[in-house]
Amino acid sequence: MPESTTPADETTAARKSKDTPPSEPVPTTEPELTASGATEPYPGAEFFHGGRHSPIITAMARRLEQEGHGDSRPMGPDWTNAHRDAFARYQHTLRPKGAGDVSGIPDETAWDRLRVPRVTPLREES
Repeated sequence: MPESTTPADETTAARKSKDTPPSEPVPTTEPELTASGATEPYPGAEFFHGGRHSPIITAMARRLEQEGHGDSRPMGPDWTNAHRDAFARYQHTLRPKGAGDVSGIPDETAWDRLRVPRVTPLREES
């Protein structure tokens, strides 16, 4: 049988609820994927150059590794020759016999086919 509450218990409970800020949702480490924003939009060829540091590059590297185009070199958020070489290997699978761009710099067609998961926030439409 439940115990009855006293007015003092009710006062304490009310005070606790006022003193405690409402809990906020904990952000997840993975971005939410929606139908319109499941993949990262192509950032343009000029995005991929030495000195570039971006989570987009890390996400691309993960996808290249999932597709079997990585090698023993680490690929993090900084654009390196390892990224370029891995993307060139991926481009070779899309364009056998050297037909088309196989430079290792992502082009829009190859980028769209790689389906890099979105890591940047969706832009709010006005």
